[in-house]
Amino acid sequence: MQPPERSQVVAAAIIVAAGKGERFGAPDKVFLPLGGRPLLARVLTTAEQAQSIRDVILVVGEHTRATSRDLVAEGGWTKVLSIVGGDVRRQDSVAAGFAALAPDVEIVAIHDGARPLATPALFDACVSAAVAHGAAIAAAPVTDTLKRVAAGKITETVPREHLWAAQTPQAFQVDLLKQAFDFATREQIEVTDEASILEAMGVPVAIVPSTSANLKITHKDDLWLAEALYAHRQGELPEFDQ
Repeated sequence: MQPPERSQVVAAAIIVAAGKGERFGAPDKVFLPLGGRPLLARVLTTAEQAQSIRDVILVVGEHTRATSRDLVAEGGWTKVLSIVGGDVRRQDSVAAGFAALAPDVEIVAIHDGARPLATPALFDACVSAAVAHGAAIAAAPVTDTLKRVAAGKITETVPREHLWAAQTPQAFQVDLLKQAFDFATREQIEVTDEASILEAMGVPVAIVPSTSANLKITHKDDLWLAEALYAHRQGELPEFDQ
């Protein structure tokens, strides 16, 4: 199969890796190994291989800036244009990366530095969907039964029909995301992902189907699972019987 032609739209990726890994218990979480390489290296390689992405902006915390510079210097990723400092809130870190975009970028894909199993094809699909719809995010259908809990007691079973778990990449037309940032500042909105701002604005956001394999490394169990998934992709674990 021939690879798809590179999009004529100028797209960039912002990799957000400024967190301190508080829930994981490791401030340099994105440098923990996955298949023998740092998580962040896996993410940067994926962005490098995405045909739709021309530029990559890496957003890091002050506590990992030197290590990040060393990683990029040694990694040979040609698309990484700059490393910028992030902030405590995710939306401020994304805004810092957004400010570093080249003026001709039309689509920006935002991705978690701790989500190492996304594929280049998923980046490309999100960029294509943002071109068509203005905004698009990777997401996976919810499969678990969901319970609403108060004071340690179940108060309601939440129907999982039509529920999707939001992931990254999340891709946006640059002008639309700029409007979203201005709206969030004006309305003093604090969110955990950029799609939430567009929802608050009443702007539709398209879904790009993904799977639970595109997990974010938040707890130690996530890293163990990611290791197994990565090994499976490399053919190091047997296929499950059909």
